[in-house]
Amino acid sequence: MVRPANIYFKVLTKDGLSLEEDQIRYSLPTGVKDGNWHSFHSEQGCMLYKNPLPFYKQGYLIYVAHFDAADITTTYQEIIWVKRFRLVRQATNLDLKPFGIYRAIAQVI
Repeated sequence: MVRPANIYFKVLTKDGLSLEEDQIRYSLPTGVKDGNWHSFHSEQGCMLYKNPLPFYKQGYLIYVAHFDAADITTTYQEIIWVKRFRLVRQATNLDLKPFGIYRAIAQVI
């Protein structure tokens, strides 16, 4: 299975809080409107994941992040740290299938 080439993810609690100790509440996308930009003044910035599976637990939400390459501060394997990004949409089943993550969907009969 081929993994998405240029997609990085942010995994959040169902309440939209980061998993890191600071528990930042991110601006989430709504409808076709992207979330607001978030800037980080620390040396590292904020973590985004190429593979969200190690950070995912049932009930968490996974979003696709948008950032400029110039904002990347550090890379390590499938993780990057960025100074600035925004969340543009919730990850779809198609985005997550290569990682073995399947979002539950309601089926109406």
